[in-house]
Amino acid sequence: MTAALRIRIEELEEEIRQLKAAFAPKVGFPLSWKLDDRESAILSALFHCKGSFVTNEAILLQIAGFDEDVGDADVRNWVGRLRRKVDTRGIVIVTRPNQGYALDAGGRACIAEALGVAPAAESAAPAPTRHPKGWTDAEDAIVQAGYERNTTLTVIRVELMGAGYRSRSLGAISARAQLLGFKSCRKAPVWTPAEDAILREGYESGLLFSAIRLKLAEAGFNRNRPAIGMRLISLGLSGERVRTWTRPELAIIRAGLDAGQSYVAIREALRHAGFDRGRSAVYKQATSMSGDRRADPPWTDRDVAILRRGYAEKASLRTIAEELGRGVAGVASKASKLGIKQRHRWTDEERARLIRGFDAGEALDVVSRDIDRPIANVAAEARRMGLQFAPVPRRTQARDLAA
Repeated sequence: MTAALRIRIEELEEEIRQLKAAFAPKVGFPLSWKLDDRESAILSALFHCKGSFVTNEAILLQIAGFDEDVGDADVRNWVGRLRRKVDTRGIVIVTRPNQGYALDAGGRACIAEALGVAPAAESAAPAPTRHPKGWTDAEDAIVQAGYERNTTLTVIRVELMGAGYRSRSLGAISARAQLLGFKSCRKAPVWTPAEDAILREGYESGLLFSAIRLKLAEAGFNRNRPAIGMRLISLGLSGERVRTWTRPELAIIRAGLDAGQSYVAIREALRHAGFDRGRSAVYKQATSMSGDRRADPPWTDRDVAILRRGYAEKASLRTIAEELGRGVAGVASKASKLGIKQRHRWTDEERARLIRGFDAGEALDVVSRDIDRPIANVAAEARRMGLQFAPVPRRTQARDLAA
C-alpha cells in the first residue's frame, strides 16, 4: 500500500468520525440493556434527533464504514433487533414508511431517566419555506456555521438531516453556499520557507519522496506525496534528479526477464546488487525491454506454506514478501483470500509512545514509524484511546513563517 493511499484512507476514516460525531454524540447506555456497539449507535441517533425521523441513509452514515457492503435491508434487521431489546423497557421505536425511525415521547423519557438527564423538549418544526428551492433561514444558518468551521460538505449534509430537514445533495449545498457568498477555505496551508528548505535539501541529497515526507512530519509539517511533487515543480527542482539506467542494472533486468522472473523479483535482485529503484521505474524499464506485461507468478504450495509460516511467526508483511520475492500488496491479498489474519496485541509501551506523541503534537507518521506499525493501525488505536490526532500537526509554525 502506497503512502498516498494510506493517507487517503486516514482522511476517509477521519471524515467518517466527523460524520458520526456531528450526527449524534455517543451515549453510554446501561450495561444491563445488553446493547452492542451498533445498537447503541442507532439508539443514540434516535435519542438525539428530536422531532424528526432518522432515515436509513442517516443510520448507515452513522454506523457503517466506507468499506462495508450494507443497505436498507441491513438497517431494518439492526432496528428490529434493537426494538426487541428495548420494547420490554417501555421504549417504542416508531417506523414511518419512506421517512425512517423515531422514538415516541415515552421512550425518550425512559432513556433520559436511565441516563440521569432531564428529558429535552421536542424541537419545533422546521421554519416555513421562503426560498425558491425550499431553503429556509435555519438551513442557511447551518450551512454558514459549517463553512465557518471549515468542515466538509458531507458533515453539513448530516447536520441538516439531524436537524430535521430533508436530505440535500452535496452539489445543492455547495451551490447554496456560493449563492449566499460563503467560500470554503479547506485547502492546504501555504508552504513555508522551512518546508522548502527541507524539501530542497532532501531532494538534492537523493532522498525518496517517502523519506522527504517523513522529514517534514518530524519537523511538524504534514504533506502528502502529490503535494510534495507539485511543490518540487513550482520550485523548479523536478527533473533535476533523473537517474539514467546503468549497464549493470540493465544486465540484471535482462537476466531476470530471460529467467521468467516477475517484476517484483527483478526489483529485489536490483536491491540485492545495491541499486535502489522504485517499483514503477522497474516496471516501465522492464516492459520497454520485454514488450509484455508480466504478472507475478502463480502461487505454489511452497509459497503458501511460507506465507502461513510467516504469519504464524508474526513476521512483518515486508519480511514475508521479501522471502517470497513478491509485493507486499500481493502477499496481503493472498493472506486475506486464505483467511489468514495477523494480529499483534498493543503493548503498554506502544500505547505510552502514542500518548507522548499526542501530547507533544507530533505527526501520526512519526509515531507510526517509531512504533513500527502501519499508520492506519496506529490511527485506529489512537481513536480507540480517545486521541484525535489533528490532520495538520498542532506544533506552531509561526517561527518558521517569521524566519
